Amino acid sequence: MPRFSIIVPTHGVAGRLSQALDSVLGQSFGDLELIPVCDAPDAPAAEVAAGYAGRDPRVKPVHSPPSAGLSGARNAGLRAAGGAYVLFLDGDDLLLPGALAALDARLTETAGVDVLYVEHERAPWWEGDPVNPVRPLFAGAPKGAFAPAELPGLTGAALPAWSAVYRRTFLTEHELAFPEGQFTDLGWGGLVTVAARRIAVLRRVVVRHRLRRQGSRLNLPGEGQHALLDQVELVLARAAEHALPAERTGPLFDQLFALVLKTAARPERLARGHRAFFRRAARLYRRFRPAGHRMPRGSLGVQHRLL
Repeated sequence: MPRFSIIVPTHGVAGRLSQALDSVLGQSFGDLELIPVCDAPDAPAAEVAAGYAGRDPRVKPVHSPPSAGLSGARNAGLRAAGGAYVLFLDGDDLLLPGALAALDARLTETAGVDVLYVEHERAPWWEGDPVNPVRPLFAGAPKGAFAPAELPGLTGAALPAWSAVYRRTFLTEHELAFPEGQFTDLGWGGLVTVAARRIAVLRRVVVRHRLRRQGSRLNLPGEGQHALLDQVELVLARAAEHALPAERTGPLFDQLFALVLKTAARPERLARGHRAFFRRAARLYRRFRPAGHRMPRGSLGVQHRLL
């Protein structure tokens, strides 16, 4: 069994895929399997992946149709994974040098954790300095493994899937998979943190996420913005099923609705159905608001009162 399974969706990134794959295969720690997930055997990215597989037996391409989206591609990779731990990497991002060795050492130190959260940096493709948005989230984290209740602000809702490493048996035991639709990272991150019992953090940048000039597709206007509420409902319903204590549900609720209110305040993202979005958000707010919940101060608190 390899130590790491690294799953790389490749849709739309054939021209940059080699850089991502090289960043994995060039690691000093080599006990891994690399799983590029391609649209079809004759897709441009599949040809790139097949070339790597022919040169390195650790590369094991699988296929997922474009209609299945990012969630379907990642789930296809999960089904194929056989490593002790699972990582995700976007096909146009980079795993930084020494990353796997650092992950292996930290996982040895914190043996048995369900999730190891790691730092990443966001770097523009064109110009500008990288930014590390994760470091403040790790402030106050214990040195070793800990229960999520010890750092309730680390909800997973604010982190992409590739900013963590997951114990594969934990994922299978809890039947965790990426939910369909847009904002799948939000749903995944919330579901994972709700299920996790022991977690840890690594205060080191592991992934370089390369920002596209046109920005994230999640900011594009259209019906897809309504999927945000689907993911919020999914996560909060799961938290209720697990009877998560209020000290954990409160931060999760606040972080999720901060994202909802950010979208609601940008009607241009909701080309149609702005009122329907707001009405559904208000229903979810009332349904899942934790007992004893205190509204945030300032302008965000005013927005909460509107719901």
